[in-house]
Formats: sequence, structure tokens, C-alpha cells
Amino acid sequence: MTLPLRHPFVRALRAAGWLALACLLFLGGAYAYVHGGGNFHEVEKGVIYRSSWLGADGLEKAIARYGVKSVLNLCGEQPGDAWYDGETKVARRHGIVFRSLALSANTELDVKQVAALGEALRDAPKPLLIHCRAGSDRTGLACAIYVASHGGSYRDACEQLSLYYGHFPYFGSKSVAMDVTLERFYESVAGRRVAGQAGER
Repeated sequence: MTLPLRHPFVRALRAAGWLALACLLFLGGAYAYVHGGGNFHEVEKGVIYRSSWLGADGLEKAIARYGVKSVLNLCGEQPGDAWYDGETKVARRHGIVFRSLALSANTELDVKQVAALGEALRDAPKPLLIHCRAGSDRTGLACAIYVASHGGSYRDACEQLSLYYGHFPYFGSKSVAMDVTLERFYESVAGRRVAGQAGER
């Protein structure tokens, strides 16, 4: 038996279909927006910038426009990949520091990894460009740690690790590991601040 078009179930099914289509179009548009331009953003003007991997041409433009003096690549060394070989070649030509740390977006950072990341953020010549593959998860965590380390609130730090940059830790996504790492890091930073304030009294 064919249900009439005015049947409530048919109307609900049709509405659900339109809603699903709208969600897909929104997510597709958001993905294109985030990744189409290299996901390049300013964290602190003249100090910290963030992006996806840029390749030779993209890094050339970032150096020319923002005066980038160092790159922190969170994908690890990947010789043989065009983007990596291109970026390291450009870095050598311009005499800028190119440092690689191998982090996973799906695994919480241990104490040594957090310490290595903090050291890299602190010691890198500025302006510093931070990137991973998409510029969403690992890069978001690094930028959040930078913000938290420089007096930012937990909310300020979390803004660096958000959907705006393509970070999507929902529906069972393992990238929630970045959020857990940030929460743990911020708790330790907040604890040190409280201890420092108590010592000043």
C-alpha cells in the first residue's frame, strides 16, 4: 500500500532527508573552508601562526608575508613525501629552523611528549609556524598549550582546539585524545600558578 504524501510518517521522513542533506552540505562547506586555504590562522600576531602542511609554495608565501623564522612540524620526519621535501628545501634556502615532532592525533601525549612540545614552542625563533597534516588536532593542541602557557584561560586555550579549525572530537572520534591532553596540561599549569601565588604571599 502506498502512503499518501500527506501522511505524517512520510512528511517526517522527507524532513529527515532534507536535514541530513543540509548537514552534509554544511560539513562539506566547512571542510572546504578549513582545508581549502591551508587552514592558515594567526594565534598571536607576529609570534605564532598555524596551518595544515603547506608544501613548498605555501611555505614560501608564509615566509614572504609573515616573516616566518621557524616551522614546527607535528607529523614527524617524512622524507620522500612531496610536501615534506618541499618544505624542508624551502626552509634550508631561507635559513629558517625546521623542527619535526612525531605526534598522533589519536593518542594522548605522555609527559615527555608534552615537555618536548613545550620546549619546541619556547625555543623556536619567532614568528613560528606550527602545522600538522590538516592543522586541526595536533596543531590545535600545540597552540592551546602555547596559549595556556602564556596566561590564557582554559576557555582561551580550548578555542585553539575547536570545530572552527576542523577539530571534531565527537561520535567516538579518537581525536578526543587531544582534548584530554589539554585538560591534563591545563590542570598542571593552573596548579603551578596557584602554588606560585601562594609562595608570593
